[in-house]
Amino acid sequence: MKGYGVSFPFGHNHQYDLIVDKDGILYRIQVKTAKHEDGNRYYIQADADHYDKKYVDLLAGYSEDEEAIFYIPVDEASGKQQRVTFTDLERMGSDKNRQQSNHINEYRFCEAIERV
Repeated sequence: MKGYGVSFPFGHNHQYDLIVDKDGILYRIQVKTAKHEDGNRYYIQADADHYDKKYVDLLAGYSEDEEAIFYIPVDEASGKQQRVTFTDLERMGSDKNRQQSNHINEYRFCEAIERV
């Protein structure tokens, strides 16, 4: 829908589920189900140590209700759960909360891919 080519790898021996072609550059994406947490936060179960950035560029979170779709560069992932918040920045209360929030504005496809 955004004008990118999307391919599915053949077989089951890959660490990635999709290949996205953006301006002739291919990005490998591992897709995970995003789970709703308290408030407007979603998370994916993705052990960062399990994915090698030689084989995966982005972890994608996708909720079945399509409320949450986000992308995390593999080299930014840490721990076993990766969280993103959809709360409006103005409603976060303090600058510290805003800076530590993993806000969706930084984890949409175009923003995340720029950091790969």
